[in-house]
Amino acid sequence: MSAMLPQYPVSDDEPVAPAQQEPAVNVPSEASFAQEVRRDRLDILWKITLFAAMIVLWVVIVITGGREAQVINLLIPTAVLVIGCILTGQFLKRDRFYSAVWMFAMSGIMATGLIMVLGGTFGERYVPFVFPLLIFVVGLLIPVRSTLVMSLIILVIALALPSIDEGKFVLSTPTLFALFLTAVATALSAQVSGELFAIAEWALENYRKERRTTYALFESRLALEKSLMRQRGLTEQVQEANRELERAKKAEEEAKNFRGQFLANMSHELRTPLNAIIGFSQTMLDFPAMYDGVQMPEQYRQDLNQILSSGKHLLTIINDILDLSKVDAGKLDLEIQPVDLAPIIKGVLYTAVGLVGDKARHIQLLRDIPDPLPMAMGDPLRIRQVLLNMYSNAAKFTDSGYIKLIVRAENDEVIFGIEDTGIGIAEADRATIFEEFRQGTAGRKKGRQGAGLGLAISQQLLRLMHGRIWFESTLGKGTTFFIALPRYYPDQASKPVEQAQPEAENGEKPVTQAVPDNISAN
Repeated sequence: MSAMLPQYPVSDDEPVAPAQQEPAVNVPSEASFAQEVRRDRLDILWKITLFAAMIVLWVVIVITGGREAQVINLLIPTAVLVIGCILTGQFLKRDRFYSAVWMFAMSGIMATGLIMVLGGTFGERYVPFVFPLLIFVVGLLIPVRSTLVMSLIILVIALALPSIDEGKFVLSTPTLFALFLTAVATALSAQVSGELFAIAEWALENYRKERRTTYALFESRLALEKSLMRQRGLTEQVQEANRELERAKKAEEEAKNFRGQFLANMSHELRTPLNAIIGFSQTMLDFPAMYDGVQMPEQYRQDLNQILSSGKHLLTIINDILDLSKVDAGKLDLEIQPVDLAPIIKGVLYTAVGLVGDKARHIQLLRDIPDPLPMAMGDPLRIRQVLLNMYSNAAKFTDSGYIKLIVRAENDEVIFGIEDTGIGIAEADRATIFEEFRQGTAGRKKGRQGAGLGLAISQQLLRLMHGRIWFESTLGKGTTFFIALPRYYPDQASKPVEQAQPEAENGEKPVTQAVPDNISAN
């Protein structure tokens, strides 16, 4: 049975490759297991019997001195037994187990019967007692029914051969007693055979459990080793990816620093000649006395106005790029402090008139702000810059309707809203509208000016001031950008309770703060 056990790898360090996996081994059935045990036993029996027969024959020849009659009497049954043992071995080689059992049993029975007849007094008195031993041994190799048949054959042989030899029916006392013992041996053989089969079944069931457990453990080990190999491979990949990310991060930081340094240098180099261009253009337009009072032709004035406008626009872009590079490099200094919003909003509203420019006939500048205005925490210059960016965007993308500034105090924040009736923001642009150098597709289609930096800078500035920015928009109907800043309470011990203001006819609160004449409060 040991030949059927699979050989498992014993090393715990070396993983098993797929080609080394143990092939599936079929667990033997109960019948084949018992048959294998009985076959092994019969194989041993016929060899021992053959050897014993040869020894007995040799001993008899030595004892009798080779007297012819006694040797012949012993030679015939021994020959029967030897021939039966040899045929038994041949049947076993051909896997004919039951033929081998019957050949072994019948040769033993015939040899015993012949010795009873030819053995004289010794054969008559003692040889019949071989039958019980024979039936007991052989009965363990065959089913109970076959054992009973063999008992009947022994009965016939034990009675027939002596009777034939004597010429009459002979039943001696030793023979009778031997037959009785044969019957007892038959019963015992049947009982023991049943017990042996029960033990074999129990052993087989335990063997099956052990095999199932072994196979499960073996396959679990294979799966674990494969998982470990995959994990090692993944770990190496992750480590390599981390190294690549680290190198990429260093390269990005270096590129970022180079970019910031380059932008700062270029901004400085560009602003110097731009300021000169803007200054000379402004002087030529506003102070003709410096040129001996000679009036400039109107065509020249238009060109100079274009130069002045383009120069200011280019200077704004350069300033935005410089601010963005400072934010990236972490070198933008802010002075966070309590801010009175009144002068900031007043200045923004004045500047908004210039941002609208020639569209003033088609665009109303509205406001909806409380009085008094709440105070916020932030950098005054940067708050003004963010609000102007919002107004600049609204003016670029609004051709008619209105642009409205809304201010509200909600919880611990001051909320600014810049609402317009412009072209709106497409759904595809909502995720990228705050990225650098990105402009909405609707704006690009209509040829709007701008570098796409205003919203990106505003978002960065608000983050540095612990604020936030978001928007609501409907394509073709307009956009509202909301800006939230932390609220400042002059009396930190007790927050003031806002008193309700009387509402105008359209539901918005009136404002008494002085604003430019062409900015109305709804």
